[in-house]
Amino acid sequence: MRLRTTAILAIAAAAATSIMLLAGCGGSASEASSSTATSTAAIRQAGAAEDQPRCFPDCRGQSFAGKDLTGANLGRRNFQGVDFTGANVSRARFADANLNEANFTGANLTGANFSAGRLPREFPASLINANFTNANLSGAKLTGANLTGANFTGANLTGADLAGVKLINAKLDRANLTDAKLAVADLTGAILTGANLTGASWYATTCPNGSVTPSAYTRTGC
Repeated sequence: MRLRTTAILAIAAAAATSIMLLAGCGGSASEASSSTATSTAAIRQAGAAEDQPRCFPDCRGQSFAGKDLTGANLGRRNFQGVDFTGANVSRARFADANLNEANFTGANLTGANFSAGRLPREFPASLINANFTNANLSGAKLTGANLTGANFTGANLTGADLAGVKLINAKLDRANLTDAKLAVADLTGAILTGANLTGASWYATTCPNGSVTPSAYTRTGC
């Protein structure tokens, strides 16, 4: 925390100096405004960099609640039971990560990628019994992930790629699955009460009652 504060104060001081120099040298208001915007962005980047996890490969016992992990590469780490409540994890990558029982309640996971990585043995993330209550996973890629027993109550999964995932006994009450891809997904025993499945695509999908949708892409599913 001390290092983060020092870095931010240094950037803020540099910004103030830059603005004063512009003003003293007859700089325009637009130039001063541009300098301020650039410095503000740098301060935000410094804060976000401080939030990046340094634990590798074992991150158990850590808390990233409320942290900014935008675009972070979080693959091949053990995050079992870790708290991500309210964190910004948009566009983060989780290939081959252990996220069993992790808590993503209210987290921003837009565009996050939990599918297999490009390197050998980078498997999809394991998310058994993970909690995504009221989380935003719009556009997230979860292809092939193990989501057995996961809780997606009230979650936003608009446009999410759930092809080949295991959603066995998962809770999807009131989840928004508009335009979600559910090809070859296994929803055996899943709870879909109040879920919005408008525009969702199905292909050989196993439904909660064990029946299987046709082996052809269709909008008519479980």
